[in-house]
Amino acid sequence: MSSKFENKVVLITGGGTGIGKATAVAFIAEGAKVVIAGRRQPVLEATAKELGESTPGASVHFVVGDVSKSGEPKAIVDETIAKYGQLDVLVNNAGAWLMAPLGETSDEEIERVYRTNVFATLALCREALPYLSKTKGSVINISSTVSRGVMAGTSVYASSKAAVDHATRNLAAEYGPSGVRFNVVAPGVTTTDMTTELLSDGQMREMMIGMTPMGRIGEPSDIAKAVLLLASDDAGWITGQIVQVSGGMML
Repeated sequence: MSSKFENKVVLITGGGTGIGKATAVAFIAEGAKVVIAGRRQPVLEATAKELGESTPGASVHFVVGDVSKSGEPKAIVDETIAKYGQLDVLVNNAGAWLMAPLGETSDEEIERVYRTNVFATLALCREALPYLSKTKGSVINISSTVSRGVMAGTSVYASSKAAVDHATRNLAAEYGPSGVRFNVVAPGVTTTDMTTELLSDGQMREMMIGMTPMGRIGEPSDIAKAVLLLASDDAGWITGQIVQVSGGMML
């Protein structure tokens, strides 16, 4: 096991599956203590057990909570601190997807997307900041390539991720003096539970591959590698940036 993140504590929301799980795997391999948070206890339990058994000496803890609900972000951060006493990296990965024409969406759907993608990200950053300031830590917010592109049917989702992008830039300016860095990783189409339905349509899958210069769908590990780079000391002079990890999609 490598030691680039030895003695570092990393909190990953949406950590039970997909990009969050791959990111947890990558941090553990570099010696970090990892907390994965999410809504589904059985999934989190299984993932924590799998990660703990697959890497000798790994320290993995899970917290059940819905980041879209008021008070839950604080509870998740508080439990992380209660377990490990510090926080060095926050990865805001939990997200809600919606692809539908605006005229066919309900108030509840719009609120669900914005509470998960925008409210939760800001609330978690706010609750984590006192601890990240102590460790000169780092926040990586997971956005999307559609935040800067145009694709019919994604007005709600894309605008929520554009809000994440701009909030991240502002937070980088606000908290740079405290030594806390804020960056965004913006994935292209990636194989996760969120995209299963989209990619199950063969024609849609081929269209997405055709829109990607590198000619394939992304894997969660592709995104995890970029997150680790931005969280590491190697990126210590990088803040307020939006890094597309998309194989060239929507450049």
